[in-house]
Amino acid sequence: MSGAPWNLKGRGVVAVYGGQEAGALMLVRYAQSGVGPYDELLWVSLRDKPQVTRNVVSTKESVVWGRRNWAIPKSRADFAWEGVPGREQVRVTQNGRLLAHLSVQAWGPSLPVTTAVVPAAWRTLTQPPLPEAEARESLLTTVSASGWVRPARLSVIGGDFHSALLERRPRLTAAVPDFQMVFPVPRVRPA
Repeated sequence: MSGAPWNLKGRGVVAVYGGQEAGALMLVRYAQSGVGPYDELLWVSLRDKPQVTRNVVSTKESVVWGRRNWAIPKSRADFAWEGVPGREQVRVTQNGRLLAHLSVQAWGPSLPVTTAVVPAAWRTLTQPPLPEAEARESLLTTVSASGWVRPARLSVIGGDFHSALLERRPRLTAAVPDFQMVFPVPRVRPA
């Protein structure tokens, strides 16, 4: 059983994009989660309320429990990593199709960071019901995290994971070499 909450540990990169399709791309390698280690690439729309609109992960267990626990639209993909943390590339493919080929380069000192100073509304995901859900309510999940960040550069080499990636550069990119995060039991918002 892998119900909520999940206590996650890992590393990753966050790239924030502005414009009409404001959002954040996150590439994560979890060393620990409710379903064991896995990789993840996701897009969080920031247009209205934060919402995960696209998400691929490396394990079936993460797909099943992420959809069930938080209504996150996860699907399975393959991740191929090259290089070392802070200077690496990853290719993400699904059924033989390239979703993303990304290069990450981090530099400079790491600084501590926590979501405790971020308003809860800014870190609460509002996920509408998935097609397979029996209930028609949205789920609200207020995520908390802490760790270390450092400046980084994200280069999109190819893929069609999200149109914003090939059309413009991120406004801010941070490598997250070490973090802890809690995905709690969500609250229900009636339809």
